[in-house]
Amino acid sequence: MVAAVIVSISLSVTKAYANDIYISQVGNDLDLTITQDGENNQVEALNGNGDAVLNGNNRTTNLSQTGNTNQYRIWTYGNNQTITADVDGNNNTNSIDNHGDGNDITLDVDGNYNVTHTEIGNGSDENNTMSVTIDGGDNNNVYAEVVDGDSNTIDIQVHNQSNGLARVIVNGNSNDITAWQGKHEDGNIDNDETGDNEVYWIVSGNSNTLESYQTDDNSNGGQHIANYITGDSNTVKHTQRGSGDHEGYIDIDGDSNNVTLTQRGNTDTQYADIVLDDGHTVDVFQRYGSHTSNINLTNAGGAYNLDVDQTANSNKSYSLTGICTNANGCSVTVTQN
Repeated sequence: MVAAVIVSISLSVTKAYANDIYISQVGNDLDLTITQDGENNQVEALNGNGDAVLNGNNRTTNLSQTGNTNQYRIWTYGNNQTITADVDGNNNTNSIDNHGDGNDITLDVDGNYNVTHTEIGNGSDENNTMSVTIDGGDNNNVYAEVVDGDSNTIDIQVHNQSNGLARVIVNGNSNDITAWQGKHEDGNIDNDETGDNEVYWIVSGNSNTLESYQTDDNSNGGQHIANYITGDSNTVKHTQRGSGDHEGYIDIDGDSNNVTLTQRGNTDTQYADIVLDDGHTVDVFQRYGSHTSNINLTNAGGAYNLDVDQTANSNKSYSLTGICTNANGCSVTVTQN
């Protein structure tokens, strides 16, 4: 049996009204649609106050809010869930806390001062997909988290904003996680990002694939990516392109990781700082502007392979600290043009 619940609230009057929906649902095979079109919308809890709890397997939940002081905030538990949340308009707070396996969360926010916290569970949850897209607005704070889980796919996109902060926290193995600000490489989208955007990763686990992309800030600020990783055999790709200064930090405590850092600008400053442990492959590419690369490779066994390529008409420099204990030696290539 499939339970279908459709809740639609639409307000078009000029006074401010509160559209409050509080939900506590237990059971499988639910088809739930909530549409709020109007002023001070909510759905609630986590912890805006009460309810907004969904508990059960095989559920489809569609949420839509258009206009004004929206929230959502939902705690959900179960397997094989599909959750779609769309927000169009103003001071939004979006939280979706999901626990279970085989779930699909899609959050799409268009407009203004959104704060999101999207989470995949805390009980070794697996095979979940999370997609968060924020389009427009300043000073947004985007937070995505895998508390404890393997083989999850996370995609975080922020377009057309300034002073943005995105944080990704991951505990688990074999996760595939991508964070974008502005997009490119090459999914296109670049609405002239206006500067001072930052992405932070804190990852604990093995065999994760981690990709960070930042593009064009229109020379109005800078771009900053910091990756802090504990684990082995992770693949890290870090790409910054467009105008403005670029800062890239990668700090990995673990073995046999593969790192590619690419920075490409105009006449601006490219700065990279990379600190790794044993047996890594590291490729650093810096194009145009002035370049600085500081690389620290500590090695207590496995060989490392390092390739630094700097191309510019202005200043370029690098520093390398490395101790190679491998009997067959370590590979270091530096090219400056």
